[in-house]
Parts: sequence; structure tokens; C-alpha cells
Amino acid sequence: MDNLISGSIAVIIFIAFTAGLAETIDTVPFYIIVGSVIVMALVDFLQSAKAGLKEEETSRERD
Repeated sequence: MDNLISGSIAVIIFIAFTAGLAETIDTVPFYIIVGSVIVMALVDFLQSAKAGLKEEETSRERD
């Protein structure tokens, strides 16, 4: 559960930073790159969180 909380905080900070950077640079290609990277980061976080929760559930069942 701690990994889920710290991971979500990290993703929020990352999105805020990269979105602010894209706003500062203000070019369309950079918006596309930043948008793609944010989507990939969110997908990776969601997949990791799902795997972590499933692993945690499995370890609880064993105990």
C-alpha cells in the first residue's frame, strides 16, 4: 500500500513538472512528446500498481 501512495505522489509531481515544462516551451511537437510520455508513465504506474496489489493479495492468502 505504501508503494501505491508514494507512486501516485511521484506520478502527480512528474505530470505537474512535465506539463509546466511543455507550457513554458510552448511548441506543438513538444506537447505531443510530453503527452505521449505522460500517457506511458500513467500506463506503467497502473500496471505496476495492479501487479503489486495482486502480489500483496497472494501473499496474504499464503499466510
